[in-house]
Amino acid sequence: MSQLLDLDALMATPLAEEPYPWTLLPHALRGQKVARTLEAEFPTRGFRTTERRGGAPGGKGYHTRNLTLVADGGAVAAGLSHLSPRWRELVAELSSPAYRRAVEELTGRPLDGARLAVRAVRYGPGGWIDPHTDRADKLVTQTWYFNSGWRDGWAGSLRILRSPDPADAAADIIPRLGQSVVLVPSDRSWHAVTPVSAAATEERKTLLVHFVAP
Repeated sequence: MSQLLDLDALMATPLAEEPYPWTLLPHALRGQKVARTLEAEFPTRGFRTTERRGGAPGGKGYHTRNLTLVADGGAVAAGLSHLSPRWRELVAELSSPAYRRAVEELTGRPLDGARLAVRAVRYGPGGWIDPHTDRADKLVTQTWYFNSGWRDGWAGSLRILRSPDPADAAADIIPRLGQSVVLVPSDRSWHAVTPVSAAATEERKTLLVHFVAP
């Protein structure tokens, strides 16, 4: 049985159909004590800045700091070395057959043989990701949030879009502690992260999981 992830909530949450299959889980972890422990122990070391100028050839613009924990289905020892025991337990649960089955139940997508990718991501002031749909080989994307004190005015929301237009928003998800969003990527699954305000006094902290086609 999962001790950190609420897999029952994951399987019981219906997917929205517009503007594409996605859902918000208000409580994706097993209680506030678990959520606050993971927030307090969110990794601080080992992150690498990745950035691309907006509008540059070859894809979306972005500015984030990333710590890779699982790549191509295998744990990354260098990344795991920066984690607390509780965070290592979380990565183990994400790598489990039970989590994979729960995601299949929610999305209806078969994930046998899909490669798991997991990374922790920090967005400082000005951090953002341009509108994009995710790569064609990504089968499911799930994101968790670890900010209990995030203010609406700091922006940094996940924006669910109807089109590539960043203003064509169907929903804005403020990064609240314990919440999670699941997306089923397709050629219409447009989404973005709005730029974090310079007024933000903490970084936007997320955990990002992809199941990637074999």
